[in-house]
Order: sequence, then C-alpha cells, then structure tokens
Amino acid sequence: MDASQFSAPTRRWLESGRHLEIEGKRIFVYERGGGPAVLLLHGFPTSGYDWRGVIDGLADAYRCLALDFPGYGLSDKPAAYSYSLFQQTDVIEGLAKALGIDEAHIVSHDVGTSVHTELLAREQEGRLSLRIISSTFLNGSMLQEMATITPFQKLLASNETLPQAMAISDNMSVNYIDGLKSVMKRFECLGDEDIAVMNDLIAYQDGNRRLPALSLYMRERYIHRDRWIGALTAASPVQFIWADGDPVANVEMGRALAKEVPRAKYIELSGLGHFSLMEDPPAVVKHIREFIDAV
Repeated sequence: MDASQFSAPTRRWLESGRHLEIEGKRIFVYERGGGPAVLLLHGFPTSGYDWRGVIDGLADAYRCLALDFPGYGLSDKPAAYSYSLFQQTDVIEGLAKALGIDEAHIVSHDVGTSVHTELLAREQEGRLSLRIISSTFLNGSMLQEMATITPFQKLLASNETLPQAMAISDNMSVNYIDGLKSVMKRFECLGDEDIAVMNDLIAYQDGNRRLPALSLYMRERYIHRDRWIGALTAASPVQFIWADGDPVANVEMGRALAKEVPRAKYIELSGLGHFSLMEDPPAVVKHIREFIDAV
C-alpha cells in the first residue's frame, strides 16, 4: 500500500505529523506541546500512533514526540535492512540531534523498552548524545525468558516455523487487529477509525512483510540481556507502570523487574492488558506526570 490508498482517518494522521531524514530513512514523527522533551517509544508491531491519547494528556506541559521506528507505521520499511535494536537506537539519537534535543524524559512500551535500555547503556558508557532525565517503562518483555509470547510470535521465533510465519505476514491484515485485541483487556478502546488507521499503517510499504525481520528483537533480548538489564539496574530515576492483565509481558515479569531494580518506582494498573497506553491513557498519563514532575 502507498499513501494514495489511505483511508480518510489515516490521511489526517499523516497530515498531523511530519517526516524527517534520519540515518538515511524517512522517519515519521508526531509532536505536540512545549516544555521539557518527552520521547515516547512504541512497540511491535504497531507504531507511534499508540501514544496519541497519552500525548493528549501530557502536551499541555511537555514537548511530546512519538516516532515510528524504521519498519513501522509511516516510516520507511526497506526490505534490505536488519532492523536491529541497535539500529533503532541510532535513529532515536539521530532524531534527538535533528530536533535539537539534548535532554529528555524517555517513556517506552514493548520492544521500545529494549531500545530504551540501549540508550541507558550508551549513556552509562559516556557516548550518548543526549541526557536521559528519567525513564518510564510500560509492559515490555525485557526479561524475554519470562514472556508468554503469542502463537504468532512463537512461529516467528523458530527457524522451523518461520516460513509459516512469513506466509501469515503476507496476509497479516486479515488477523492483525484481532491479534492486538487478544492481548488487551479493554479492546473497545479501538474505534472504527483507529482500526482503519492501524490497518493502513501496517500495510504501508508492505510493512506486514517486514514483521519476520522486525521480530529478531526477541533473539537480541536474549543475546544482550546482561548489557540491557545491567544498564537498567544502574539507571536512575526509573519507574515501571505495569498492567496486571497483560498475557505477554505478564505481571510476574513486572514484579521480577521491580526486584532487579529495587530503587525504581513500581506501579501496577489493575484490569488492563498489554496496550495500557491505549486502553486507559489517563491512568498512564497520571503516573508519568507525577513521576517526571517530581524529578
């Protein structure tokens, strides 16, 4: 799909943001508000569109920026690209430089949490180009060995079943929204316009066919566990906002992370699933705001 085939809601979303050339890729950025910068990092297999409600609740006091990582949303989705979490982190650094951001609060979800921990690792090595003021993590399987991955993720994770996953990805639009709803507790948060936008975003530039390459992040989390969890345990200030009804990044994982980082603030949100940022934006905003206002 190209932009000429977008639905009316998707065209409005496209017009609400802009593209920047970062690391040789056209990267879509949605920005609202003014004040201290808040960078919001989305997850797999969605986009920065996930953050729209959270940004609505923060933009009166903060400069909020949500990008689409390469391979996602309205950003470029090249076929000849590895989509490593290290490359995705390079894009965050490039975006901050392009926009003149030298310090920021970071808020992350799902795969974005591992990009977030790589940012922390680089900062601790003294080579990050911006200062991280605070770190807020929503549900994300940073402890990959504890994750209850979905049936589709299981297909993606195994060499034996990868061809089957690739075949499913070629026709992902059929089951995409149902897959997202299956890990939510309040799936009614997705209205008809949201569904139209999210279907268009994954189909843009054959994004559904990039899912097997994007899914390599699961393997990277195992390989680089010591680096990324080590960076997390050394970081401060940190907060976890964990939805207790997430069937993937389950509540046991959130509690294990809280033990790994005992000085972090840990909050559980009751009755929400994997996409708490869409299921109950005001609750997420409340805890982000209280935390970063106190830093």
